[in-house]
Amino acid sequence: LLTTSRARVDAMRFVSTRGGAPRVGWEDAICAGYAVDGGLYVPESVPTVTLPTLQEWSSLTFSELVCRILELYVGDEIPHRDLQDICDASFAEWAVPEVVPVKKMGAVYVAELFHGPTLAFKDFGQQVLCRMLDFFAVKQNRDITLVVSTTGDTGPAAIRATAGSRRLRILCTYPKGQVSRLQELQMTTVDAPSVRVFAFEGGGDDMDGPIKQITTDVKFAKQHGLTSVNSINLGRVTVQTAHFFWSYFRAVEHTDATIGDPIAIVIPTGAMGNIAAGELARTMGLPISKFCACVNSNDITHRVISRGEFWKAPIVRTLSEAINIQVPYNFERLLHFASSDPAVVRSAMEQMASTGKLSVSPVLHATLQARYSSAVVTDSEMLSTMREARARYGYVADPHCAIALAGAQKIGLGFDSDPHSATRGAAVAVVVLATAHPCKFEEAVRVGLGDQFWDHEMVLPSTAAALHTLPEVGGLAAGRLFVAGATDSVGVPLDAAPGGKWEHRLRGLIAGTEAGGFGQASAKL
Repeated sequence: LLTTSRARVDAMRFVSTRGGAPRVGWEDAICAGYAVDGGLYVPESVPTVTLPTLQEWSSLTFSELVCRILELYVGDEIPHRDLQDICDASFAEWAVPEVVPVKKMGAVYVAELFHGPTLAFKDFGQQVLCRMLDFFAVKQNRDITLVVSTTGDTGPAAIRATAGSRRLRILCTYPKGQVSRLQELQMTTVDAPSVRVFAFEGGGDDMDGPIKQITTDVKFAKQHGLTSVNSINLGRVTVQTAHFFWSYFRAVEHTDATIGDPIAIVIPTGAMGNIAAGELARTMGLPISKFCACVNSNDITHRVISRGEFWKAPIVRTLSEAINIQVPYNFERLLHFASSDPAVVRSAMEQMASTGKLSVSPVLHATLQARYSSAVVTDSEMLSTMREARARYGYVADPHCAIALAGAQKIGLGFDSDPHSATRGAAVAVVVLATAHPCKFEEAVRVGLGDQFWDHEMVLPSTAAALHTLPEVGGLAAGRLFVAGATDSVGVPLDAAPGGKWEHRLRGLIAGTEAGGFGQASAKL
């Protein structure tokens, strides 16, 4: 670990979780997305934040806090003034001045991460990351192509974050019928030469493989300036540490505790990007006693924490669609933090890739259980918690926040939990992350709170209401679809396999040789 007393100009280096890629700087790490060996970038040495630094940071504005954290990783690759300008611009469009309000609900605090321009926590990482990518693209006089697969919130946030950029363009895909209507409109109504949006048939993470194939093809990626801005990108994860620090400071302020006392954090969990960011923050020195990962019926995260079984299974449709994930790619980073051994991570990921099943060792499993707890929440339990939150506290939770609230109840950290219980341990507060505005999930809110509530009481932000008046120029409505065809034993399209039709089509869309791709007309196919 490196202490924060080091000079800012010291060069931070980043390495692959699998140990088979060269050490790189910040620019190379975030512009690449995946490392060349297929691993994910992590800091070679994580900077340590001391107690006096935590006390100092507690009084910063949100954009100042983000800048101070990033300085530890960016070094002198972005001058201080430019980095602060990037952070200030990134959070200028938030609907509330504090950026992340933290509200008390019984024995828990809810940190609202959805007041950004696309009403979801993905705005945090995307706004800053895309501005940094554009900074480097302009500096190097080159173009960067962002390739994104989304289960609902990443795509809109990335598309919005590229607006106004000088050298970025984006190809975004989403699973047909598995995002909310509002999320779909946030993508498909964007009519810009730098934006291409396609739907695909299959599960929420079925496009991840083809994207990894093209972004780790060194020659093709370099030729077209490819990078991924899903949470495999270290820039996303690093920026997201800020809302853990911020939520910690605000929760401590709400209690009679002091900076340095630990808290517990409850997270609705899909691809594990938020937990990876939280683990990085904890490794830096943020006092978090435990993370609680709450999932829907797509429960691979719960199975690996509770039983050590990281086994792929078919995607199950739920009302909390943004976390319908069965192979969370940031588990690789958690393995890195748990083992610190690239050989262990590489072997584990190769086993998972070849068999779809990974049973972690007893030693690693014990480490995971010491750091994380987990709970599975059904749609019925989620809806019941949504109703309870509104009835008791007048709070309208989106389905993913409701998953976290219900999971917290199951773990013993819910509304009525005893602050002195053994379950809470040393934690002086419990923070639940609310990751998206409820207006993004009409179906779930209608089922949970009723048509009367949605039609007459649900207030849509003006940006959301306006989307329904715009024509759709991308995605399913425009005929832009990757067709699944035959599938394997767990429902993954065979065309999504390495070298398959989906990968071939992605390459053509990026190169401009496929209809609807860059350089082709953006009109309806």
